[in-house]
Amino acid sequence: MSAKDRDRWDKIYYERALQAYPPPDALLVAYAPRPESPARHVALDLAAGLCQNAIWLAEQGYLVNAMDISRVALERGRAEMAMRNLRNINFIPTDLSEVTLPDAVYDLVCCFRFLDRSLFPKIRATLRPGGMVIYQTFNVRRLEDHPDMRREFLLEPGELPTFFPGWEVLHDEEVGDISRFVARKPASS
Repeated sequence: MSAKDRDRWDKIYYERALQAYPPPDALLVAYAPRPESPARHVALDLAAGLCQNAIWLAEQGYLVNAMDISRVALERGRAEMAMRNLRNINFIPTDLSEVTLPDAVYDLVCCFRFLDRSLFPKIRATLRPGGMVIYQTFNVRRLEDHPDMRREFLLEPGELPTFFPGWEVLHDEEVGDISRFVARKPASS
């Protein structure tokens, strides 16, 4: 991505500034484990957008890193965090095409409506053993109603599980133009 991409996304989020703050994604709410111990659980929200998922995770007790290219979106998330009196989210302006992630740091990584296949090895490596990935994005069926979309940003049917071989698959479905996937990293990895 580039400064041009950042400007485009900043404009999109600026135009949405007066819209109601979105709820967290249902797949995340359904599958994210609630931290049960006093030990800190750490989550990563990739392509966080307005950070509604990061906010929800923080409310559940996670320390969250929210990464997105749009500073406008992250500022809206920061304002929502302050309104809810939360303090456990780091807002990180990041071009995900160039991101470096540390090894074995996160208990949970989520990503919604974004696809960069070069991120999958990084997601696998940054999750701790027993950690969980929750991923949802568009697939090639999206071209039926949006023929102008670039195919490289759309999943092929059945593609998501191929990025996580040997992982415990908790959820894998394709509904229309959406692919949803939840898996747990083996504890011995």
